[in-house]
Amino acid sequence: GMSSGGGEGAGKVESDALKSRNETLSGMAAGFACKLVEYPLDTVKVQVQTQKPGPDALSPYQMLMRTVRQEGFRGLYRGIPSPLIGSMAENSVLFSSYGFAGRMIHTGDQETMPFYKKLFAGSCSGLAVATVLTPVELIKCKMQTTNEAAVRYKNSMDCIMATVRQGGIRALFHGHVGTLCREVPGNAAWFGGYE
Repeated sequence: GMSSGGGEGAGKVESDALKSRNETLSGMAAGFACKLVEYPLDTVKVQVQTQKPGPDALSPYQMLMRTVRQEGFRGLYRGIPSPLIGSMAENSVLFSSYGFAGRMIHTGDQETMPFYKKLFAGSCSGLAVATVLTPVELIKCKMQTTNEAAVRYKNSMDCIMATVRQGGIRALFHGHVGTLCREVPGNAAWFGGYE
């Protein structure tokens, strides 16, 4: 009797650890693949959004062609290390924190978890992921911006170091409250839709 009960508990802990590992690895792979595909278009979007408005403003297509002409195809991936690593971290934190929160608030089978608890677990994942996203998005935007007022950095690490030199570690979290306001309800909605 006693030893079989202890074995079941150890099996559940091992099963939860395996689930967490799989959620983390799956999230990392998904983040990597997604960022490789979406990043060039995101770069163009940021360049269009940060250019000086007026009659000389470029369309997204014109901005794409100008970037490729002036910097080559690599120019579309300028600054990708930060968001690539960040996307892998974001997705692994997103899925593992959602799974962890779900296991903490619902002790039964996860398939039977009520919808409202799934929404709450999604909110918890948004809280966790915002901490990863804030510095990643800050560095990404600084690296992608090409308007006249933009500072040019040699690479993502140069941008990170310059940001920290200027304002300390806290400077990497500029905009964190806004990221929280987006990610907490956004992830509740995302996981709600997913479930």
